[in-house]
Amino acid sequence: THLNGWPQQRDTVFIGWKQPQEGWIKLNCDGAHKSSINLSGCGGLLRDNNGIRLSSFARKIGSCDALHAEM
Repeated sequence: THLNGWPQQRDTVFIGWKQPQEGWIKLNCDGAHKSSINLSGCGGLLRDNNGIRLSSFARKIGSCDALHAEM
């Protein structure tokens, strides 16, 4: 283990996009909050089953907590 108690070896995890079924579209979205400046934002991406971007957005949503930014 590391001096801080953290293990030196890290597991690698593949995080990727999984396409929807034929004829469907998929919305991936996320939100974030930076407490030091009390600001939040969110964004999203719509793609078809071939991975083609149909639409996307990013917005500042002002003052709220991380839970509301994620919603």
